[in-house]
Amino acid sequence: MTTAMFKTGMNRTLLNKDFFQTILDRAYGPNTVQPNSWSEEALDSSASILSSISSGDDDDDDDDFTSDAPSSSPNSSSSQASGNEETPCPMNDMTGHFLYKIDYNSTIQNSRTSNSSISSTPGSLSISATSRLEQDVSTPTHIEQLRVVIKSKPIDTALIELTNIMAQLQGGALAEEYDLIKDLTGFRNSHIREIELAELAWQVGGPMERISTKVYNVLRNDAQQLYALCLEYLDPALGNITHMNSTDVALTTWSPDNIRLALRDLASFHAQFLCQEDKILGMSFLENPTRSMMKVLRPAYDAMVRTNRKNEPHLFSQFLSQCVLDYLEDSDEHWATIEKSPRTLIHGDFNTRNICLRLDQHTGARQLCAYDWELACCHVPQRDVVEFLSFVLPPKSNEWSHYIEYHRLALKASLENRSGPACGKPHVKVPSSREYMNVAHIALMDFASFRVAMYGISNAFKQVDWLPRIVSSVEEQLKRMGPLPTHRGRVLQESKL
Repeated sequence: MTTAMFKTGMNRTLLNKDFFQTILDRAYGPNTVQPNSWSEEALDSSASILSSISSGDDDDDDDDFTSDAPSSSPNSSSSQASGNEETPCPMNDMTGHFLYKIDYNSTIQNSRTSNSSISSTPGSLSISATSRLEQDVSTPTHIEQLRVVIKSKPIDTALIELTNIMAQLQGGALAEEYDLIKDLTGFRNSHIREIELAELAWQVGGPMERISTKVYNVLRNDAQQLYALCLEYLDPALGNITHMNSTDVALTTWSPDNIRLALRDLASFHAQFLCQEDKILGMSFLENPTRSMMKVLRPAYDAMVRTNRKNEPHLFSQFLSQCVLDYLEDSDEHWATIEKSPRTLIHGDFNTRNICLRLDQHTGARQLCAYDWELACCHVPQRDVVEFLSFVLPPKSNEWSHYIEYHRLALKASLENRSGPACGKPHVKVPSSREYMNVAHIALMDFASFRVAMYGISNAFKQVDWLPRIVSSVEEQLKRMGPLPTHRGRVLQESKL
């Protein structure tokens, strides 16, 4: 695929003075500082698997940050759709990550500003919010800077179509079956999900807000199909961020203490929404997997597993493929167990590509920071845990049960601190260690059957360097855990007796 479906670029006309003022208000408090100017800078960011595939290897991205880009003006349209006269932005002009530097006055000045002026230089876009500043010359003006990342998202139909194209190119049963369920694979509403979750984090506060990347502002313009978030710039060079984009070095950088820290903070977030299934399932912007949905998805993912086995037999072994096929065949029974277990809001893509550790600015303690929440949904908390462990532990590690139990105990401790008569919230019972491990086993099979299988199809179009280690880790742990108990298995065993 050589056509760039998600080429870097965006409609900058909505990035006006009010937009940047809102960012500063959220960062420093209302009316504390004012934007003086802002400029776009080059950003080296890791792309998602799907966006990497869509861009192709031979696309020319040299014009991503040139002066030919549309210029912004403080007098441009607002972030809300204003009518049918607006023209939708083409896909190539709306998606990507963009780094902006905001210059602001460190103190409020008694000043008047004239109309804004726009200037551009090669390689950047600079918008001056004030062409003339009239103030008391005896008052010194100190200019400071804030860097933010604007993440502009593709509309969900583009992602859905991209995955369907990959399936169609495989042909056979996969092409036929996937086309029938392409709208049920987790990408529906993905263009608004992070925006809605950012607003949810603002509302509920607590652990969710604490572990999430700071969101300073959002843009949602349905008429122009523009959906963007303004995020804090996580810069490891500042010394307060570690373990960012650490997948390639995860086995050497994620120490036991780091793993426990991440699981502790993850458990705190899970506890915030545990056993609130009705509330989470009612969030229309989420696409939540359910027992009934699994019945519909099963034929397509069965075909996907068989396709991966055929295409890459050295990567997807007979053992792993058969385990997944058996799980899919009994998925109705396994999902009955999942839906009887305590579920919560999960990140849904919780691995070393989407998390880091940072220092708390108030306490100096390290804490988890999670970003890229596009695949968040209602699921058992173990689903996040097993995905994380498959990325940070060696394939033949014997520590899985230890860390799963650690997460269970951290979840229990968080619930005890947040529930009970003193808090006015009912007690939520955490499953026993054995029950929790059994559901973790199902969660690992779920991860292998759906996410890892999709990774395999993606790998056929663009090599995913870290995939062999993840596949090996999943396979080795399934060997250690043994087969999942099922009613069908019990019947077969009884018949043999």
